[in-house]
Amino acid sequence: MRLMRAIVFAAIAIFPGILLALFAYLLLGGPAESTEWETWMYGPCYGVPGLCVLGAFILGLREDRED
Repeated sequence: MRLMRAIVFAAIAIFPGILLALFAYLLLGGPAESTEWETWMYGPCYGVPGLCVLGAFILGLREDRED
C-alpha cells in the first residue's frame, strides 16, 4: 500500500514540478538568443522536477503514525 501511495504521489507531483521548473527557467535567464544548450540549464530543467517527484515519493513512503 505504501509503495502504491508513493507512486501516485510522485505521478501527481510531476505537474507542479514542471511549473516550478518553468518558473526557475524563466527566472534564470529564460529563452536566450543563443540556440546552443547551456550546462547550467540542467538544474532548472531536470533538477527541479526531479526533486519534486523524489520528495513526493519519499512522502508517500512514510509510515502513518497514530499516536
